[in-house]
Amino acid sequence: MDNEKRMTMWCRMWNEDPSLAYDLMSDDCVQWSNRSAGLDTVIGPDQQERFIAAYRARHVNIFSPRVCVDAGDRFAYLWDVRKADGQVLTGIDVNILKDDRVHENWTFVAERHCAQSDPGPEAAETTGPAAIEELCHRWMQLRNGRVELALDVVTDDFDLFSGADPVSDAHGPSELADLIKRQAQTDDPPAFTIHRRPIVDPTRGHVALLWTAETSVDGTSVGGVDLLTVRAGRFARAWSLTGARPFRY
Repeated sequence: MDNEKRMTMWCRMWNEDPSLAYDLMSDDCVQWSNRSAGLDTVIGPDQQERFIAAYRARHVNIFSPRVCVDAGDRFAYLWDVRKADGQVLTGIDVNILKDDRVHENWTFVAERHCAQSDPGPEAAETTGPAAIEELCHRWMQLRNGRVELALDVVTDDFDLFSGADPVSDAHGPSELADLIKRQAQTDDPPAFTIHRRPIVDPTRGHVALLWTAETSVDGTSVGGVDLLTVRAGRFARAWSLTGARPFRY
């Protein structure tokens, strides 16, 4: 099964057929959600099928996959969910495979919807996987206050979607640098570090990375995710979603 089919089936599992968990998940698959601990104890397809059946009895939500990041044994994707009241939210899932099944899953739901159209595959031949991974590390340096890197890391027409609110969106390197400066001026700005390895898809020109934000004063730690598109060695689009709790794994 390829990862584009997996992301579509994962959405179908939540939309209509909880039994698809047996085709998608390893027996010891674990899950983490950015908003609550509800999925922490749901392990493997048996528990997943029961959890989703109970969930669907309370919620009528429809999930639709959007942008895929495929790195073979790891993949991530952007998605939308439409709730019964018509509200639409955007989210990101990150997955690690074991024996051709999802073994670890991280789910992030934003506070809002990204209404921008999805990008097509970029000219991936201009940026190899090692260069994309290095770009991810420079992206984290930028987020940690190295604002002079903005011109080298993002394109002139760069767009950042923040899952929290429109105030944290940014367009172009200048707005992104100003946003990072404002965040650094808060009482206890967090330090960002990459969690696990970036998921690099040079064929599509996409990359996804989990990260941890930790404050220095009170030691609060939360998990987050960025999904980005690459064009000619720089980031052209970014979706950034922050969690309300730390990673468990």
